[in-house]
Amino acid sequence: MKEFVLDPATLPATDILELAQAGLLCRAERETPAGGIPVFVTRQDWDCLTRRFGREETPPERLVEAVERAVWRLMSHAAATLTRQAPGMVSATMSLRTDLFSDNGETFLSFVRDNTHPVACVIIGTRSWSEIEANRLD
Repeated sequence: MKEFVLDPATLPATDILELAQAGLLCRAERETPAGGIPVFVTRQDWDCLTRRFGREETPPERLVEAVERAVWRLMSHAAATLTRQAPGMVSATMSLRTDLFSDNGETFLSFVRDNTHPVACVIIGTRSWSEIEANRLD
């Protein structure tokens, strides 16, 4: 995977820890790779993945493994895109068409930072995090 550097101070802030503890964000990987960025999926989108790909005969950890592989591919594409941009020119949200949540649906990668820790994170889902956050705060 190509590498890029994110300055968390340049990213929109949100309550990652609080939202994860409340069950509104789910980890999209078992462990963050060394030098990687923690990746989350909204509960709503995780439920979509469960309906779309979960099978009664398949253990839940198989779904986690599959989502993890998909997330790593998405992050690899994001890294390739971001390494071609000038430093400091990282968009908070990227989107692309995937079959992750629906056939040829739009998938958003929203780069954010936690309010309480200077840590960059990515939230992958069917809507941009700014849209979700705006609705959540209304």
